[in-house]
Amino acid sequence: MRKAKAYGARLGIPVELRPVVAALQRFTAATAIQSMELWLQLDLTMPQFAALHVIWRMGPISGRQLAAHFGVSPAAVVKVCDRLEARGYIERVRDTIDRRVQWFQITRHGAAVFQQLVALKREHLRPALKNLPPDDREKLASMLNTLADQIEALHAT
Repeated sequence: MRKAKAYGARLGIPVELRPVVAALQRFTAATAIQSMELWLQLDLTMPQFAALHVIWRMGPISGRQLAAHFGVSPAAVVKVCDRLEARGYIERVRDTIDRRVQWFQITRHGAAVFQQLVALKREHLRPALKNLPPDDREKLASMLNTLADQIEALHAT
């Protein structure tokens, strides 16, 4: 316990937030272990995975939109997407109106990555969540949604 307190202090985490941060780190570690094998099989860099995730989540997206999302140049996005396309995770589709525009969209192979990740998380979370009393599940959902709203608001500015 003493090491955890010292760790929080070294990171500059305010004392009143340390128990929450520690609990979130513990939760993240507990759920990450199950998906580690899949991560190793994917052999994707973080920029590749991040781009794949945005394309999966947002649907077809242009290279300029993807670059703006990450705050990088379109050329940087093209290099990442070239690798994802070569591995069969995404495909390029020309715009039917403006032939200069290409859309990146997820392939079945790319979508399968997220289906596997979601299934792994669901497989491990479902029994744990079922063991919580209904009121606790409601409170947890509310708190996590509030936290996500706060994080999204920070990124929107």
